[in-house]
Amino acid sequence: MPQLADRLTELAADGQPITFPALGLAPDTVASQAGDVAAGPFAPYLAEAVADAYNRSDTQWQPAATAFPTGLAAQHSVLHLTASMDALLHSPAAAKALGKPLTTALLDGLPDRIEAAPLLAAARLEGAVRLAVAEAVTPFKLWQALEDVPTDGPEDFLERLPRLLGLTLDRWADEDTIADTVRTLLQQLTHDEATDVDAMFELGCDLLRRALSSQDIGTVTTHLVQARHQFKTAAQAEEARHDALTYAGVCDAILAFGRADAAAINHAADQIADTLDQRQAWLHRTHQPQWLQPRRSAEIAWHHLVLQLRAAATALQDDAWMDAWQALDTVLAAYSAARTVRPLAGDTGQGLALLVQPAIEDGFLRQQAFLAQLRRAAQETDQHAARAFDAATASTLLTAIETAAQRETSSANSSNAADDGSDDDDPDGAALARLQRLAPTLLLQLKDQALGIAGTLDDQQLRILEGLAHDSDVARLKATDPLIVPKLDQLMAELSAHPSFTGEVRRTFSVLVEQTLLFLKSRSDITRTNLFGSTKKGEPPPFDYRRKPEGDRKPVEADLQRDFYQWLQKGPLHHVVLVEPVDVGMGRADVMVHFGSLRYLTEIKQDATDNDPQYLESHYLTQAAEYSNTNAPFGQLLVLDLTPKDKTQGNLRVDEVAWTTTHRPRGATTDRAVVIGIVAGNRTTPSVYSRK
Repeated sequence: MPQLADRLTELAADGQPITFPALGLAPDTVASQAGDVAAGPFAPYLAEAVADAYNRSDTQWQPAATAFPTGLAAQHSVLHLTASMDALLHSPAAAKALGKPLTTALLDGLPDRIEAAPLLAAARLEGAVRLAVAEAVTPFKLWQALEDVPTDGPEDFLERLPRLLGLTLDRWADEDTIADTVRTLLQQLTHDEATDVDAMFELGCDLLRRALSSQDIGTVTTHLVQARHQFKTAAQAEEARHDALTYAGVCDAILAFGRADAAAINHAADQIADTLDQRQAWLHRTHQPQWLQPRRSAEIAWHHLVLQLRAAATALQDDAWMDAWQALDTVLAAYSAARTVRPLAGDTGQGLALLVQPAIEDGFLRQQAFLAQLRRAAQETDQHAARAFDAATASTLLTAIETAAQRETSSANSSNAADDGSDDDDPDGAALARLQRLAPTLLLQLKDQALGIAGTLDDQQLRILEGLAHDSDVARLKATDPLIVPKLDQLMAELSAHPSFTGEVRRTFSVLVEQTLLFLKSRSDITRTNLFGSTKKGEPPPFDYRRKPEGDRKPVEADLQRDFYQWLQKGPLHHVVLVEPVDVGMGRADVMVHFGSLRYLTEIKQDATDNDPQYLESHYLTQAAEYSNTNAPFGQLLVLDLTPKDKTQGNLRVDEVAWTTTHRPRGATTDRAVVIGIVAGNRTTPSVYSRK
């Protein structure tokens, strides 16, 4: 065994960081043996050293690092090849520097390897796709390789092909040449028993993406109906495809909202909730590659959007509202989300807005009392100040509604003129648009015949017929933030160990945890001016509780409490958040979020002594856990860290300031789970660290 392999083994066995300096070998010795080691079982260890060298820009080890791709070309183990690529791709600098030789090593001779070693060939293709998607190399060599990929090769190779093709479409759907090639390959794979389900799912994702980026309502609804068909076909063909059922429910919900079918939206939302629970149970304690996590995160994003649509549909259909302002907030949130939610990488949200926003506008036209409330809200925004009212969205919505009303008046006048003998310029245009919005499945099934049928039916009858067409169609069949996404996945995995983290508790508490993580990131980034607003010349700057004190006033926990409460008020939980509710655990909590009978308390603290997790838990965990004694055993603790930052050489990353823990009082039988987050105070701007 070469010296290099011996030293790599020793470092790994001792649990030490694997770096070239730690090897204790001369650079020439390492360079001469690197190729042979890269071809053997110690390749992943060597890859860690290579990544470290590029991260530190240590040029003396460049000969050893550049020998790695050549050696990896002779690697015969799927596991060692995959682990090596994971290590290299974990370092953007290493991936960029070695991208071209690595791609060459992975793709050269690929057709021959597909027949001789199909699993290894699939791993090679996966590595090349990941390099190109990470923009470590230009994608042209990969695209050429994909054009030559056979769809009748060994089953072991083909089984892994659809997901790689789907990842390619995720990244280059707008590049017509390669996108059309990939779609053709996926269509061919739908006829192979080993790949049909995965290929149908990837085609469904592509259709959903195209629907979201389309510019006209007809294309949006057509692609949504086709996507739903692909997802439900995949789910019917394979029982465990909970992801396909989730996306099918998304399509159902969006289409149902477009035709104002509240019952269908509720059914789709329930289906999404159930399938997400089943998917979590199915994947519990199974290994999920990190590069496949964006799709999992997208499922959560879709679920949140559908919950917004369900709440908006209910508000639009009510004849009266106990709290009209809250109902209006709910509808405005859905209206805004239609253009801002990005559940799939690269989508624009345009197609979603084309379907959702007109449905909301039509709902206001039908509900004159609600429309009057909107007009009042847009004119009297000061009456809603406590709720952080979205005046901009209200104004935009009101303008769109008034434009639609004028258009309807003009259309009625044109109809009267037509009755007097004038010609209609587009007799089928309005009927087609109506079908596209209210009955897209019927239109797709019957095409031109649907126009004649729709002309004899009112909107309600057309919705019923769309439901029958959908049921008939079904009867024939039976996720980027690089820190928040993996951290949220980690917290969800840890919370899943608690037996009570299921069903409605899982769905609701996960939303709160996500918003808390986003708050922690925002408060680590945003400047004082953007957080509190600018001041006029000569005025003192606004007090920022996160900064090192500049005057007599000192930060207190109430500053963090107020900021966190206002953050939640401006987000998707704005209608369910309270501050300092009393009669909770014989005390008064700081911030509470409630979902019906479920409630979650966030305790706010400050500490200038220590920010070590064990110290914070020993001082504040018991109180934070105590508030969950009469409800779901889940809560949060936010700590304003006022420890001195003069000698820390910087601040903690966002993924280092949040974690989960549990507390069980003496004699109790149930763990109380608490998510803890730290907001850094006593901070200075980054430039201060460079001053002498």
